[in-house]
Amino acid sequence: MHSLGAAAVELPAVKRIDIGCGEPEQKFRDCYGLDVNPDNRPDLVWDCDRGLPFADATLDFINSDNSLEHLKHPYFVLEECHRCLRRGGTMRVVVPNAQYFPTLLLALVYDIDRYFFWYMRLPFKRARGVHYVLFTPHFLRRIATEIGFVITSSRGFLYSKEIELELEKT
Repeated sequence: MHSLGAAAVELPAVKRIDIGCGEPEQKFRDCYGLDVNPDNRPDLVWDCDRGLPFADATLDFINSDNSLEHLKHPYFVLEECHRCLRRGGTMRVVVPNAQYFPTLLLALVYDIDRYFFWYMRLPFKRARGVHYVLFTPHFLRRIATEIGFVITSSRGFLYSKEIELELEKT
């Protein structure tokens, strides 16, 4: 496990990363794992809100599965992903859908921001942190294309539990 802090650590030749990888068994196949939580035992303890510790156009693949919503600056992190991907490189993004039908029902009687803040602080969720951003399918597609990604695949529509996009840097 590496940690980039006051002293820089030379990273191995990395081509595939998993942002917010979680526990080792959760890490996306053949990826170098980045996570802010050292208890998850990632390959690199790193806060992606600070940017990505990779040179321009050096990565082939980036996975972000249920982690983008935990970042305080997801737009910036997506820009960093775009910067680090080589031309033709791909990114997989999965986020919870704020328009998931049970969430919409809950919103009729309760503030969903307050609910997610409470829920993500339960003992079994504490290691994950809070949801700083709630995504809708339209919002996620809009910011991905605004940054310069081409959407090659999209799963999860209006009332689905999750949104999944496959993105490419052209």
